[in-house]
Amino acid sequence: MYEAARQTLLRVNASLAGLLAEARRALRGECDFGVEDVRKIRGPVEEMGPIMAESTELLRMQPELEGQLELYKSQLGDLQTTLGQIRVMLLARQASLEAGRAQLSAVSQWMVAFRQTR
Repeated sequence: MYEAARQTLLRVNASLAGLLAEARRALRGECDFGVEDVRKIRGPVEEMGPIMAESTELLRMQPELEGQLELYKSQLGDLQTTLGQIRVMLLARQASLEAGRAQLSAVSQWMVAFRQTR
């Protein structure tokens, strides 16, 4: 059981590191970050649920896993911060699109009015 938990920790930490890097790239505008990317984060976090529930016992039996558990917690905190920043970025983009849509609508209405005066 403890070896399986160790392997899961290693695999999940590697996965979260990749997902965190991808989220940070999205913040820099280097790639998109969408719903599927958020869903990818959910899998490893759910997988860690039982391990985190037993983390006290796990650390008692295998204290050398403390570093991996701390890394997991740290990456979760970083992901939470980064996802919050992505949310703000997406809200700003949405507001910009709405402003552009309103401007386009105004120009369109102006053109209709202009054509009627000719």
